[in-house]
Amino acid sequence: MTPPTDPYQAVTHPDPYPYYAELRARGGLHRIPGFVPWIAADAATVRAVLTSEHCRVRPKAEPVPPQLAGTAAGALFGRLVRMNDGGPYPAVKQTLSRALPEAQREVEAESHRWAEKLFEAPSLSRLPDAALQLPVFVLGSLLGFPEDTLEASVRDVEAYVRSVAGPTVNSEGAARLSERVAACFQAIPGTAFTARLRSGPGAEELRVPNAVGLLTQAYEATAGLLGATLRAIAREPALREQLSRGECTLDDVVQEAARHESPVQNTRRFTHATETVAGQELEAGATVVVVLAAANRDPLENPQPDAFLPRRVGRQTFTFGLGAHACPGPLLATAMATAAAERVLATGLDLTPLSGPVTWRASTNTRVLGGLR
Repeated sequence: MTPPTDPYQAVTHPDPYPYYAELRARGGLHRIPGFVPWIAADAATVRAVLTSEHCRVRPKAEPVPPQLAGTAAGALFGRLVRMNDGGPYPAVKQTLSRALPEAQREVEAESHRWAEKLFEAPSLSRLPDAALQLPVFVLGSLLGFPEDTLEASVRDVEAYVRSVAGPTVNSEGAARLSERVAACFQAIPGTAFTARLRSGPGAEELRVPNAVGLLTQAYEATAGLLGATLRAIAREPALREQLSRGECTLDDVVQEAARHESPVQNTRRFTHATETVAGQELEAGATVVVVLAAANRDPLENPQPDAFLPRRVGRQTFTFGLGAHACPGPLLATAMATAAAERVLATGLDLTPLSGPVTWRASTNTRVLGGLR
């Protein structure tokens, strides 16, 4: 099997982990031939980059991707907490970080409700589409979307996600999502979830776009986590026995899947000035690709890193980030993936084919099951 040529190509490679091990073995920030960005792959360097005050989430001269400039999709992107440092954004992050755990019971209830419907009679060919629908249906319902708008909302989220990846831009989806969320925020009394988002600190004009951001950011990550969970169950027959004997829980399996086959394989950071990060001087305008999936399998953090151990002691997972831009909603993704996996297992669907060759949804950073090869 030909190895990947760079961390972006690795995301959809049949088995990127030997390549990630090679990157990790180099240690520190380094470069490889034919790939311009710096690479951080070992756990210590990944941690240093993600927690460095010198590493920003967007290039200084490019607050939004060029193809989105001047569009509704660009306006949404430019107001996301995830894509901004400092200013009014930490207060909005505080609101999200408080509201999401408080809504955990509601998230779990909606996750089970929609998993029952979306995976009522699942097939392996239908799984990838249902996995992408689930987070939009769950979070859209929590925000107060009318049920008859949920399928259209999935299409709008897809259009926005594809626009960010480029080169084609469809801004109509971003505009419609913003309008739907704004209507939910204006509804009296609204849902308990929107009430929490409205009542927290942060500029009012940033609350709607960041509520939309929950939909767009959970979309591929949750689908990827569900796919990783079901693939693990297919490839590790002993997991079913452990589950049936109560030796582990399905949540344990999902948590290990998030580490073992990280749905978000990499992220990026940028320097705005010449700075020293992880002992390496980086030029102004440098890009660092942070290979989260490689750090998850660093043996210095997780002994026996290639083994799938649902009751792993002291598990260290970089999938959801660290530092100021750590994801505020890892519990959302794990709750949705757990509910869906539970429902799929209850149907008795034969998952065995998932242990063989599969295809992956086109992406440079998110590993999402596309189908059987």
